[in-house]
Amino acid sequence: MNKLKDRIKTHISTIRAFTAVSFDRAMAFKRTLDGDPLRKNRFLVLSISLLLIFDYMVFCYHADKNLFDIFPALPKLDLRERCSIYIPANDGKSHLKETRRIDVPEDKDRFAGLLFRMVAKGSIYENTSGAVPVDTYVRTVWLRGDTCYIDAGLAVLRDNATVIPGSEENFRTALEKSITENIPSIKRVVLLEKGVPLKRLWEVAGTVN
Repeated sequence: MNKLKDRIKTHISTIRAFTAVSFDRAMAFKRTLDGDPLRKNRFLVLSISLLLIFDYMVFCYHADKNLFDIFPALPKLDLRERCSIYIPANDGKSHLKETRRIDVPEDKDRFAGLLFRMVAKGSIYENTSGAVPVDTYVRTVWLRGDTCYIDAGLAVLRDNATVIPGSEENFRTALEKSITENIPSIKRVVLLEKGVPLKRLWEVAGTVN
């Protein structure tokens, strides 16, 4: 029992000594700050900042929130490239030039196939469906030197569609301009229909059942 009392007295004495030393150091530091206004202001700013950070950490802990959620999400970068697309007009002679932002494939053959579909689909601003009166698709695309070969599927004439004179040649010209301008290494475009080169798509088009 006496040993326990002695231990308690020893701990109390140690705490008193530590408190007295800490108080003396705090007062000495206060006198130092009072004698240096600039240092005092820095200490106050640092203390308030640490207090606010601690308060935010406590809030995040209780709200089960990530500490770094305070920052807004980074905006998603638009990696699409601007491309010029030539669309055949309904007069069978002229073209409409449209600038579009698209995800450009790394492979040139895939890019050429994408341009074919965009030209065949027509304008996104005007009704040019009469300029390409058929439904078709890309079977395959391959490159030989500076020539791009596009093998299209069987073209099917749409219901009640009217073939505009010169529309197919206008489509071929618009397709070649779109591909050669966006893929400079290609100088010539050859359009095939089920493997047959230079075959008229409009003329072989059947009627939809």
